[in-house]
Amino acid sequence: MNVFTKNIKDIQPSQLYISKTKLAKVEKYLDSVDISHIEPLPIKKIGKNIFFTDGHTRAFALMKRGIEEVKVYWDEDDLDWIQYLICIDWCNREGIKNIADFSDRVVDDKDYKKLWDMRCDSMQKGSVENLDYYLDIRAVSKNNEKCSICEQVLRALPNWFGIEEAIREYINGAKENTFLSAYVGDTPIGFLSVKEHNEFTSEIYVVGILKEFHRRGIGKRLIKATEEILVKENKIFLTVKTLSSSHPDEGYRKTREFYRSVGFYPLEEFTELWGNENPCLLMVKKL
Repeated sequence: MNVFTKNIKDIQPSQLYISKTKLAKVEKYLDSVDISHIEPLPIKKIGKNIFFTDGHTRAFALMKRGIEEVKVYWDEDDLDWIQYLICIDWCNREGIKNIADFSDRVVDDKDYKKLWDMRCDSMQKGSVENLDYYLDIRAVSKNNEKCSICEQVLRALPNWFGIEEAIREYINGAKENTFLSAYVGDTPIGFLSVKEHNEFTSEIYVVGILKEFHRRGIGKRLIKATEEILVKENKIFLTVKTLSSSHPDEGYRKTREFYRSVGFYPLEEFTELWGNENPCLLMVKKL
C-alpha cells in the first residue's frame, strides 16, 4: 500500500450524509488515539474525479479538528465503480464538492437509513438490472472535448496505448471524426471515434473504455450507437484494425474476442503496416 498525504478539501465525497451516531463513535475514538497513527483513507481517481471510497465520517471528524492534510492510499479493490460515479453525480447535483459540505448533513440514524441507505439500495439494484438508465451515450461535436476525452481515457490504458506518438496521433485525429462518448453523470468512461473511408465504408479509428468499466457492456453499447448512425448514412461496412493473433499479447486477444462478439470477422493480416513486431489484423462487419 502506497500511503501519501493529500489536502482533505481536494477529495470529492461519494455519499450525501453522515450518521450522527457513527460520527460520535469516531470522535470518541479519535480522542483516545494519536491522530498521526490512524489508518489512511481510501481514495480513487476516475477521469478528473478524485474521491473517497470509504472513510467519510473519519474525514469529516478530522476536518472538524482543523486537520487539512490526511493520509490516503489508492483503492485498488474490484468495486462497482459505476455505482460510485452515480453517487458522485448525486453529490455534484446537491453541491457536495468536498468534505466541508457535510456540515449541515449530519443526520440521526433513522434519517440516514431513509435518505442514504435506502436510496443506495435502490440505485444498486437498478444499476444491475437497468444500466442504461444511468448510462448516457451521446455524440460529441466540440473538438476540444473530443481531444480531452480521448487523452484522458487513452492515458489511463497504458497496456493498450503505451506509445506517446500514437496517443498524440489519436488525440489529434479524433477532431475530424464522428465521436461518441459514454458518460455516467458528467464523467466520460469510454469513447469511440469512427472515420469515413468512402460512401460505403467507415472504420473504427480508436476506441477506449476505462479499465474499471471493462466487461460491463459499455463497448457494445458504443458500437451499437455508432452502427445506428452509420446505417442512417447508408454505410454498408464497418471495419477495425487491431493487433493480430500472431502476436501473443493477452490484452489484444481479449480485444479480438470482443470484436468477434459484436459481429466483426477477420479479413486480412498486414505484417508491415505497423511494423513486423506489431502485425495488424483488419476485421470487418456488414451493417
